[in-house]
Amino acid sequence: MKFATAIVAAAVAAVASAQSAWNFPAEGPCVAACTDAAGKSFFPFYDDVDSNGSFFYTSLSYTFERGTPTTIAFMTKSGTCMNSCPMTEQNAYRASYPLKMQWYKANKPAALRRRQM
Repeated sequence: MKFATAIVAAAVAAVASAQSAWNFPAEGPCVAACTDAAGKSFFPFYDDVDSNGSFFYTSLSYTFERGTPTTIAFMTKSGTCMNSCPMTEQNAYRASYPLKMQWYKANKPAALRRRQM
């Protein structure tokens, strides 16, 4: 049953992602590697790059659903890794985070909104 729910959520996410473009430049390869490794350690289908991908919004939820145990664990793991990244990449991540969060909150699919209630 959970798998079927995930498939439906993924389909909704794919449709929603086509409605509003994710137009944020990458912060750099080190930061990208940290978020990818942290994400995949919690969710094997983690993909915060392909905005048309089936698991894009689910992957972004690991970063932007503040205060949840999942986000706390993800941010701790990815943040610890990012400490070894070049400062320019760390600063780029910090600068883009609020803009990305705003975009995520405005564009996440209804399936994710209901799950959080």
